[in-house]
Amino acid sequence: MKQLILNDAVLAEIAKVSEVADYLWQREWAERNGGNISVLLTDIFGELPDDLNSYPYQTLAMIGDDTFPRHSAGHIFFVKGTGERIRELRRPDLAGCILRIDDEAKGYHLLWGGGNRCDFAPTSEFISHVEIIMAKRHSGSDDRCVVHTHPLELIVLSHHPDYAHSDKVYTHACWQMLPEVRAFVPRGIGIVPYCMPGSKTMADGTRDKLLQHDVAVWEKHGAVATGSDALTAFDYIDVANKGAKLFLKCLASGFIPEGVSVENMQALKDTFNL
Repeated sequence: MKQLILNDAVLAEIAKVSEVADYLWQREWAERNGGNISVLLTDIFGELPDDLNSYPYQTLAMIGDDTFPRHSAGHIFFVKGTGERIRELRRPDLAGCILRIDDEAKGYHLLWGGGNRCDFAPTSEFISHVEIIMAKRHSGSDDRCVVHTHPLELIVLSHHPDYAHSDKVYTHACWQMLPEVRAFVPRGIGIVPYCMPGSKTMADGTRDKLLQHDVAVWEKHGAVATGSDALTAFDYIDVANKGAKLFLKCLASGFIPEGVSVENMQALKDTFNL
């Protein structure tokens, strides 16, 4: 497969993906092939090859039965490959790829990476990543990256029947544990009720929650966040998980935490214009 030479801006974004992938693996948030990362590269990619037909083309049948959003036509993404392990993104050219969605949003050309294999395919969750990023961009956000991972304490808290069924209650449990959680996850956490992984229901629920919240927690499964790059998206999940971890440690120690008061959290909101 013909390979492109990537510019410095694209290489920098991919390097951030590799850095975050290592963090996820070290935290035990990405067992086997669990978790995914994708990044929109369209505006920094530069000129396209003159002849896209010289690059492998696949239809969406390779990664699922759904369709790309129509307005994603022509956009370029880096994405982890299906079945690839997060830790293998230390070699993004082998475990990930850069692809361009075709002009009709019915398939994609594989432009770079993929272990130089013509049959390399992106994660089956890629369509939902595209939907999320397109919706965020349409809303005026500059977010370009989606990170999905399995943060231990956020998942544990999503099993708790007193917290798993209310965005407000779940968010408060995390916010109250540390001022930084209130400050750096200012829009809170949205809960996507348990549903089949990779389903349209999950994709739509995640998109809707991330238009309102900084982190979407998939009940009993994982978490998703977006950001201007992979590091920013990771930060949202990392900080949210700190709140859940502290809360669960208090419960495990035998007491319900007093927490930062509602008045003090309001003061944080007012002071930092959250």
